[in-house]
Amino acid sequence: MKHFQQTLTVAASAADVYAALSTIEGVRNWWSQDCDGSSEVGGTIHFRFGTCFNDMRVDRLAPTEVRWHCTRAHTVGAAVTNEGEWVGTELVFHLNEAGAGKTRIDFEHVGLVPSLECYDMCLKGWAHFLNSLQQYVETGEGTPYVGNIPHAQPIERSAAA
Repeated sequence: MKHFQQTLTVAASAADVYAALSTIEGVRNWWSQDCDGSSEVGGTIHFRFGTCFNDMRVDRLAPTEVRWHCTRAHTVGAAVTNEGEWVGTELVFHLNEAGAGKTRIDFEHVGLVPSLECYDMCLKGWAHFLNSLQQYVETGEGTPYVGNIPHAQPIERSAAA
């Protein structure tokens, strides 16, 4: 089965897009303000969306590619019985110059396939958040998840995670 892919061209430099993808500050401005962790290669970024969360290990950081591997997830939705479907999937952002001041982003969510229970919900989510990424790099204002940010009480992580 084919995994989810989306291409967009943004009116921003590849360096600006890279910063939005490769730093905690950057991802807080377009995906979830409720995140923390290490954005270095080998580090893990913890993303929270209310009762949903995912932990992404940073596998690659290069000016032309950012790659995260989901090591832990909890997805909540009406049709979702397997809350850990994202575990083992990869988020890959390929960046290419697309003319004066423009960057083409080829995004892949490797492993997000139509047979997953969360697929339809995730398609809607990626439509919103990839648009948020575009807005952020073009205007400085994205539309990330904000919700209730419990910074004082982060979610519990098991020792095995």
